Amino acid sequence: MLLNPILFLVVAALVPPLVLLLVVYRMDKIEREPVSLLIGLFLRGVLAMFPILILEILASQFVESFSWSTMAYLFLSYFVIPGFIEEGVKYKVLVKRTWNDPNFNYRFDAVVYAVFVSLGFAAVENILYVVESGFSTAVLRAIFSIPGHAMFGVVMGVCLGTAKWLEAHSQAEQAAVVRKRGFLLAAILHGFYDFLLVGFGGIFYLYFVGLVIYVVKLLKRSAREDGPVIL
Repeated sequence: MLLNPILFLVVAALVPPLVLLLVVYRMDKIEREPVSLLIGLFLRGVLAMFPILILEILASQFVESFSWSTMAYLFLSYFVIPGFIEEGVKYKVLVKRTWNDPNFNYRFDAVVYAVFVSLGFAAVENILYVVESGFSTAVLRAIFSIPGHAMFGVVMGVCLGTAKWLEAHSQAEQAAVVRKRGFLLAAILHGFYDFLLVGFGGIFYLYFVGLVIYVVKLLKRSAREDGPVIL
């Protein structure tokens, strides 16, 4: 009797990230990426859960020493830890697997790669939350958390694609700067997301709407202006 409800919750948790993956995949109009590569990136995102959990547990123990200050505690717990640890691990996974891959030959490829890694992590995280808390959590996370992870991936991917173009055009130093900028932007946006969600409900909704508008425009422009890394 328990299997069917649990299976239903797992499916409910997986549908939103899979839908967003399909949307971004279909936006890659010029040259679609190999399915085997994308599945591998998604699974690497899933496996990223393990180092992220370990790092967040260790960081949380350090943050406990700031419990005397509510604001410092909230800032470290909900801005620094999720933003920089989660996006940092995703960034490492993404760059290690894709940077030198011959399939990475168009700028928009990086957006697709980053979203697949991000939503791999988001999918397994979503399953854990939804199975524990129920269908209402699946609905809320489908509206906010899953799109959030996808948007952080888009920002990181756009910068990574630009960095790849710069390196291919003999601008290695500038490429390294832009690549790191992608990680920092994703981490900061993620940090604000969690921090505002926990402590500033009304401001969070304004932030989220603004983030959606910004990232959707960025995504559409990146797909529209896609081009080869090397002409």
